[in-house]
Amino acid sequence: MNSKQSRNAATSLVAAGTVLSGDITFCQELVIAGTVNGSVICKGQDDSVVKILAGGTFTGEINAPRVEIAGRVDANVTGTTSVSIDSSAEVSGVIRFFKLAVSPGAVITGELVTMTEEPESSLVQATK
Repeated sequence: MNSKQSRNAATSLVAAGTVLSGDITFCQELVIAGTVNGSVICKGQDDSVVKILAGGTFTGEINAPRVEIAGRVDANVTGTTSVSIDSSAEVSGVIRFFKLAVSPGAVITGELVTMTEEPESSLVQATK
C-alpha cells in the first residue's frame, strides 16, 4: 500500500537559493526552502500540505488544508484542517485555522482566527 501512495504522491519544491515571484497552484505537497513572493492555492485533497522549512521565506497568501511553518512567513494563512508553527518560525499576518499547534519559541505577530466547520445538514438544506 505504501508503494502505491509513493507513486501517486506529487511533491513540488522551491529549493534553497531559489527565488520565485508569482502564484503557485499545487495538488499534494509544496515544500518551500527558498523564497516565495505570491499566492499559494491548493487544488488537491484534504491531506495536502504546504511546508515552509527553516531558512525558507514566504510573503503573500496561503490557502491549503494543512500548513506547516518552520521558516519566516509574512502572509495571510488559511489552514482549513490545521496550521502548525515550529519553534524556529517567525510569522506575521492573519492566520486562519481549524486546529493550531504552536511550539515554544515561535514568534507570531498578527491575528489568530479560529474557523468553525459548518454542519453538513445545513449545507444540504441550503441547496434544496
